[in-house]
Amino acid sequence: METAMKNALERLHKIQEENLLGSGQKWVDRQRSLGKLLARERIECFVDEGTFAELGSVVEATSMRIDGKIIHSPCDGAIIGHGSVDGRHVAVYASDFTVQAGSAAQQHMVKFDKLWDFAGKWGIPMVWLLDSAGGRLGQDDIAAAGVEWFFWYESQYSGVVPQICVLLGPCIAGQAYAPCLTDFLLMSRGTAHLWLGGPRMTAAATSEKMDDVVGSGDYHMIHSGTCDAVGEDDRDTIAMARKLLGYLPSNFREKPPVARTDDIPLREVPDLVDIVPADLSKNYDMHDVIERLVDDGDYFEIKDEYAKQLITCLCRFNGQAVGLVASNPVEPGSILECNACDKYYRFLEVLDAYNIPLVNLIDTPPYVPGDEEEEKGLLRHGGKIIHLYANATIPKISIILRQSYGDAGSIILGGVKGMGGDFCYSWPIATIGVSSSDLDLRNAYGGGVEDDAYDRYLNRPREKLDVFEVARTATAQVVDEIINPVDTRKKIIRALELTKNKVERLPLKAKAHGTPPT
Repeated sequence: METAMKNALERLHKIQEENLLGSGQKWVDRQRSLGKLLARERIECFVDEGTFAELGSVVEATSMRIDGKIIHSPCDGAIIGHGSVDGRHVAVYASDFTVQAGSAAQQHMVKFDKLWDFAGKWGIPMVWLLDSAGGRLGQDDIAAAGVEWFFWYESQYSGVVPQICVLLGPCIAGQAYAPCLTDFLLMSRGTAHLWLGGPRMTAAATSEKMDDVVGSGDYHMIHSGTCDAVGEDDRDTIAMARKLLGYLPSNFREKPPVARTDDIPLREVPDLVDIVPADLSKNYDMHDVIERLVDDGDYFEIKDEYAKQLITCLCRFNGQAVGLVASNPVEPGSILECNACDKYYRFLEVLDAYNIPLVNLIDTPPYVPGDEEEEKGLLRHGGKIIHLYANATIPKISIILRQSYGDAGSIILGGVKGMGGDFCYSWPIATIGVSSSDLDLRNAYGGGVEDDAYDRYLNRPREKLDVFEVARTATAQVVDEIINPVDTRKKIIRALELTKNKVERLPLKAKAHGTPPT
């Protein structure tokens, strides 16, 4: 080997060795003391062993601090590259908190932008392993920290390639919008925090002392609904991201991957008749139904602690990835409450963007929300779902278990065929109606309503019909067939097979997009 080549390789090797320690052992030890993995360890956890190929490993900050100091910043705090997850290519970005607290400066951001370009051109998912103090202010060549570049690329590639943010540390101020723009946000319990202001900035500006729980994964799961899943630590949260990715296609042009399953495709599910009571005064947990229906009883729930009366999860039927949305009678609240509508809307947007079929399990509660929800703009929130469901071109399959009332949410769960559902099956114990209310409208309207007029007109929408009466009239366009509950899994799988090549129908006059309620 020539001397020049030998020296060059030694130089490259030295840089790569130094990169392993980031800004030094002191900062490595601090990261470990917080129970965190290092950035490269996180990447190793996420991708298949030996598949990560780094890009830009010799990049450093080229700017000077406004105090005249030049900082040493291996990789400028951004480790980027590509690897494989279960044999599928994926782009990976990990911020290195040992380097300037993982903050984003000029070279850091350019590396990130180039990776976005690669992911978009190659048609592969983009996954963030984020642990950052935000924009690196005080550099001489950057005014606004460049964090707005996050937003542009996220927005441009939204619906093109799946985006998953795994937040494993702090994310604050302007950068905090970035995780909210991805398709899914996963947060590590204890170490991940997401704030617009944060404790220090809030205290400095308003003297308000912010509770430690504010901004945590559990906080954003239970209260704000911003988080999709919370892991116990770095490894657990990253493992969740690997599992989640398995349900998603690499890009919007592809179908989701089909997974191998040991489950029997067309098996009967006799337990269902014991789990779901025919007595409407008795409740049950819909999770028990889902567990028995899906492949191997395995599913990935999204926002499991937020708006718990509505279940949203990714699962498989005969190996095919499916998004499942179901009402849960054991939890109080209406599926048409604002938070539940937002939860459903976001989930259905992702399903329709990435060609993932929708399965609904319907058992709507016999009541509607009251004044508090109306004041929050319930009609706008519900209207968004109606608009999105009607325009969604993915396969849409519904099963009515017990109760299906239009004003309690069945209209957005595929309980009527006029909304563009492909199949709607019903159990024989089902009760169906327009309104769930038992209100006597003679009291609401006051005097002057004759009994015969009430029976012929006003009371008609309040009638609760059993499914045999509804299915008797094909023109009602509600139920395609009444089925034995034990055959529910069979019916779903056969419906998925029939609709797998469903062709998108576009209006004759092209349009950019609709204008759903805000």
